Amino acid sequence: MSQKKFKPEGQVGGEEALENAANIARRSVDQAQAAFEKASEVAHENVQVLDAAAVAYKTRFADLQMKAMENTQANMGAAFEFTRKLFAVKEPAAAFQLQQDFARDQFALFQKQFTEINNLSLALAKDTMKPVQENFAKGFAGFSKPLAG
Repeated sequence: MSQKKFKPEGQVGGEEALENAANIARRSVDQAQAAFEKASEVAHENVQVLDAAAVAYKTRFADLQMKAMENTQANMGAAFEFTRKLFAVKEPAAAFQLQQDFARDQFALFQKQFTEINNLSLALAKDTMKPVQENFAKGFAGFSKPLAG
């Protein structure tokens, strides 16, 4: 009988086993580094997306605030003008007519102001979400590529 040691198929010797373990460890470290770099890239992109959303929000919110201030000034100006006219009236019928005209004009102005504020609010929501939606779509497209292949 020969002095050769029996090695079951698929088993490797000591040096070869160490080399395989080292290769597996290197691949694991490479994969971990690649995963970290990808996560870091995603985190940086998310910061940029949130910054873009914040800038859009700030700009549109400032527009909304300015419109609210303009509306307040217009409404107060109309109220002061109405009050001055009311004090100048000598007859009750003229006062009632003045009040009706003021109410009609203010209602029409309110409808216009409401539409403007509503449009600015919708633009605020749309512009604020746009960078987030674009990034989500980009990320989803990138995620689905490996699944399709």
